[in-house]
Amino acid sequence: MSISARNWAWDVRWKDKGDGPSPMKEKITLLCLAEHENPEYGCAFPSHVTIAERTGQSVRTVQTHIKTLVERRVVTIEKRRSVHGKWLRNVYLLNVPDSYRGKDPEWMRWNE
Repeated sequence: MSISARNWAWDVRWKDKGDGPSPMKEKITLLCLAEHENPEYGCAFPSHVTIAERTGQSVRTVQTHIKTLVERRVVTIEKRRSVHGKWLRNVYLLNVPDSYRGKDPEWMRWNE
């Protein structure tokens, strides 16, 4: 877990159709991704099933929320392959600002 990602995820704000703060339904998915971020690798890689189980949502709902997070440029997805060329899974890169990263000793330890 990355403290900087977790703190940033709590602070992220966006308006949903201009009528309020960021919707909690997408926020809980973002928080789950932040909890899974590994500072050593600089990314998170939980499956949709894992996210769904941890957040009490359906897999389809998680997929929709992740799509929204990508559209809002909060998360970037990379697809990684195994050595045999098969898809392993999505790798999620959280777009955490440097102002959060610089206060996270674990992140700094692995990413300097």
